[in-house]
Amino acid sequence: MKPFTTLFYMARRNAHSSSTSTPHIFIAGLGNAPYPKTRHSVGQYIVNSLSKQLSIPLRSVRGGQMGSGTDPSTGLKITLFKSKQLMNISGPTVVTNFRTTQLPLDKLVLLYDSLTHAPCKLSARLGGSHQGHNGVKSVMQCLGGSTNSKPFWQFRVGVGRGEDKKNIDKSVDAAEWVLGPLSVEEQQYWGPGGEGLEAILREISKVTAEAKVQDGSS
Repeated sequence: MKPFTTLFYMARRNAHSSSTSTPHIFIAGLGNAPYPKTRHSVGQYIVNSLSKQLSIPLRSVRGGQMGSGTDPSTGLKITLFKSKQLMNISGPTVVTNFRTTQLPLDKLVLLYDSLTHAPCKLSARLGGSHQGHNGVKSVMQCLGGSTNSKPFWQFRVGVGRGEDKKNIDKSVDAAEWVLGPLSVEEQQYWGPGGEGLEAILREISKVTAEAKVQDGSS
């Protein structure tokens, strides 16, 4: 049996190595798997694009597809996930697979469509309510507690509402609009090598940088 002092220093060394280990983030794209390339599935479209650009193959897991790899430009470990369940009931699969990583909640990023943002626009925030988005609401419910706000990252991807890209037309039926196809421009923008995908990667880097600052100040 090792002396107590030896065990103490081994534990301390292991704690230090875990705190300085490679940053890791879990990215879940929300959508309807049977209806790819629709506005409602833009989150999953982006996960597919990240998979291709970062050479992170997705494999079948319980309830969806998942894969892990490293962003060669930042060294960040990224786990990608997309559920095979329909948007409104995708929460259980997202949360179950996220918990296998044992990451804290602020390392979870949800990618999903936003009717209140113009096409090809990205808005990232930490926390906040689901604002009526049923996919986000499903995730929050499965995390337990209040669904008013959860401390994970929300990357809201604009899909607009109506043909006027600069204005939101609330007279257009929301359900019908989100089930429509992504335009060629949107597919290129959020596709591999697209400006939108580069914006996503920049925001992911910011998330990681912010987490390092918070960890250092705790």
